[in-house]
Amino acid sequence: MKIIALFVSIFIGCTALAVTPDNYENLLISWKKHQKLVQNSNYRDLPWRNIGPVVQGGRAVAIRQSLQNDSILYIAYASGGVWKSIDKGITFAPITDKLPSQIVGSFAIDPNNDQILWLGTGENNSSRSSYAGMGVYRSLDAGVSWQYMGLGDTNRIGDIIVDPNDSNRIYVAALGPLYSKGGDRGVFVSQDGGQSWDKVLAGDKVTGFVDLSIAANGDIYASAWQRMRKAWNFEEAGIGSKIYKSSDYGQSWKKLANGLPSGRFVGRMGVATAASDANIIYVVVDNQELLPEAQWDMGGTAVNAKRLKTMSREELLLQDKKHLEKFLRDNNFPPETTAEIIIEKLNNKSMDAQDLVKSLKDANANLFNTDIKGLEVYRSDDAGDSFYKTHDLPLANVVFTYGYYFGKIRVDPNDADTVYTLGVPLIKSTDGGKTWMSLYDPKVHVDYHDLWIDPKNSKHIIAANDGGADESYDGGDNWRKLDYQPVGQFYTIGVDLAEPYNVYGGLQDNGTLKGSSQTKWTDGESWQRLFGGDGMYVNVHEDSTYVGYQFGNYFRIENGKSTSIKPPNFINEKPLRYNWNTPVILSSHNKDIIYYGANKLFRSFDKGETYSAISKDLTQSLKYGDVPYATITSISESPLEFGRIIVGTDDGMVWVTADDGRNWKNVSKKLPKKLWVSRVVASQYDKNELWLTLNNYRNDDIGSYVYHSKNFGKSWQSIVNNLPNEAVNVIKEDPKVKHLVYIGTDKGLYFSVDAGLNWQTLGAGLPTVPVHDLVIHPRENELVVATHGRSVWIADITYLQNYKDYQDKSLFIFESATIKFNPSWNSRLSRWYSTPKPASTFTLWSSDNKTVQINLKDEHEQTIYSNQIQLHKGLNLWSWDNKLNTELALKAEQFNNKDKKQPLNKALTPVSETIRLGYETYIQPGKYTLVVSHEDKHLSAEITVK
Repeated sequence: MKIIALFVSIFIGCTALAVTPDNYENLLISWKKHQKLVQNSNYRDLPWRNIGPVVQGGRAVAIRQSLQNDSILYIAYASGGVWKSIDKGITFAPITDKLPSQIVGSFAIDPNNDQILWLGTGENNSSRSSYAGMGVYRSLDAGVSWQYMGLGDTNRIGDIIVDPNDSNRIYVAALGPLYSKGGDRGVFVSQDGGQSWDKVLAGDKVTGFVDLSIAANGDIYASAWQRMRKAWNFEEAGIGSKIYKSSDYGQSWKKLANGLPSGRFVGRMGVATAASDANIIYVVVDNQELLPEAQWDMGGTAVNAKRLKTMSREELLLQDKKHLEKFLRDNNFPPETTAEIIIEKLNNKSMDAQDLVKSLKDANANLFNTDIKGLEVYRSDDAGDSFYKTHDLPLANVVFTYGYYFGKIRVDPNDADTVYTLGVPLIKSTDGGKTWMSLYDPKVHVDYHDLWIDPKNSKHIIAANDGGADESYDGGDNWRKLDYQPVGQFYTIGVDLAEPYNVYGGLQDNGTLKGSSQTKWTDGESWQRLFGGDGMYVNVHEDSTYVGYQFGNYFRIENGKSTSIKPPNFINEKPLRYNWNTPVILSSHNKDIIYYGANKLFRSFDKGETYSAISKDLTQSLKYGDVPYATITSISESPLEFGRIIVGTDDGMVWVTADDGRNWKNVSKKLPKKLWVSRVVASQYDKNELWLTLNNYRNDDIGSYVYHSKNFGKSWQSIVNNLPNEAVNVIKEDPKVKHLVYIGTDKGLYFSVDAGLNWQTLGAGLPTVPVHDLVIHPRENELVVATHGRSVWIADITYLQNYKDYQDKSLFIFESATIKFNPSWNSRLSRWYSTPKPASTFTLWSSDNKTVQINLKDEHEQTIYSNQIQLHKGLNLWSWDNKLNTELALKAEQFNNKDKKQPLNKALTPVSETIRLGYETYIQPGKYTLVVSHEDKHLSAEITVK
């Protein structure tokens, strides 16, 4: 089937916005431009170090073990790529870092040949941080190399299955875009190993396919899912959600309906066949239909929001005062609003019970407390001709309201009555789904996305969850954590001024963590957990650490105690709206001052004890759904002038105030309309200078939107220039060099030394991964990068900050660090132990590609090392193994001895003795000169060895 990419322009509000849809053609153009920038960057040699963390794991979406070699195991992460173990999970290494997409929806091993791997890109868990992919890839050498196999416009792959009876037959469930209609949705089949594809079952504009299962007799089952997400709403169910069956390798299909739920409340469904009996089929359903009011869970307290909705004034007055007081405190009413005051108002009839809940809108609580049918399991014993619900009791609190995040069921390949259903906990039935038990273990992370059951030993299972992968050999009674990988999905990052400094970050579903900037990722378990939930903004000042979780819930941690700092709710006022990642910052003028973004901007002068609103509602949208919208997304205060502030919102508004919030000016009128403001920055060099990034990811637009203002927002200049089309998440101004700026996109990191006229990539070691936040350590001159899928990376940017010293020179050598001598270099290394090999790195700049001569001279200008090296244009890192040229070193030693010159660099072991003993000839303590020559140009640098 030929796929034709459409380039469209859409009109939002009154401004024409040229959208770059995330179809394959646009993504490929962007990727090629990205690669070219990497290859041509003057700073591609700049090294990165990954500091983890690993202790928390990350969102694993697929897990597979080889059927031919049980030492080989693969874990696929939502935005961290695929990792491979060849030692049963003791260690892992990434195998997809060179691909244009690290976003995984599905992964499969050919059951007949474990050298053949299939990767479906684009995550199928349709959450706020789920990214699109670029089709299907195949490896013929167990992940060493990959080939693109098509289906690029599917956007997100729900599932891939290789027919165990014919490895050339591959089935793909294509889910399609998350935030827009259209795309290539359906079930595809290849009969020739992926060389060509046929769409054998089509979806529609909002319905794709998310799950597949193949029966022992070759019948194939497919789960269709209707869903559409917007920034303000998620429709996770609809009439398109159905189960289909084919008995002729996908050439024809029939809808299975007898006994299965249908209609507008049917959400994501998973389907699984019993390998031991082709007639037995299980379907797990996310049923979004509201329960009858009589079945609602009214909570365990006498006074709560649910009860108050229907409680009369008289009934509330009969409640125990302490229960009312607890409700007020738990729901963040101001301290002066006490139970006594409420009772007085109830008695004089100036308020009703319902007035207490009108000001409440807790988006986080709504995730868990909405009374819907939720998870249901159905079974067929006649190959799908009819189904029945397996359980009489409701399966409450398994998927809560967000069944879209799970939708998987697994059947024991050797026992058709043993079934596992994936949700927040992993639950298990051994009687065909009639009764269920929880496999909850406090050491194992919640939120399960995949489960692999060993066909040779059904007690051996491996689970993929939001914390990575866990393995059990007794059917889930006991678990062991498989080796961790640095796959944290960070939203934000912060640092302190300790020596060495610490890094803090908020992570998706893994709370807020803290770790040393000197940590190696292999030691990343040393990070410590500060707080739970979905970690968001982190602010650190001396003994106070400010952390929080989703939808505006923040706390101040001091002396090990956490105190809520959320602005209060006021009776008879409209509920405040908070973004999923609510911005909270400390003033650069006084760290006791907090700015807190809701739909209004709040400020506290006392570390969050009390607040004042310093703005009106700064949003404009009237769109309402089940996702908080029309909220503040970014705040920045001028470091040059207190009360000079810029604020951005998720509905495209940008506001500035120059008078401490007394007057606000809308400066977004000439910007693209209604785009999510991902970051605003007030310059530290000029009080009128501003930086701004917009993000249209939530319209499936990969376009880059980066702006610069020199007049406090009166006008904006686009500074996208040579950037590829990649949604931009953050912009950061360098603290030491004016107009040196950095941005993080959904594919990586870029910088510009000229205020955005020209952009380059920074280093080639950073994986292709979304970058969500940046911070520059003011003392160490290090750029700390928060990725959403590969944890935290750090680069020394001193070279960038000093670029004016060398950018116009044809050749330049940088001052090198002291080489630390180790006496063990002068001895024979043991063959029984692994000893780190000595190495030193020297940094050079070259204006073009050239060959240079390297000479190392001793204190008497005798050459003891000589070599030619090839330099490319830009920054070059030359790694030297600290070994001298034996003949040159011996000649220099003989020269010094002959002339009776006392060498300043007296070797601990003379070169002649080193040669006699058969040792390597390493550089010795002392001072040396490194000379770099090209044509008639000679540069030198002093080197000290201690």
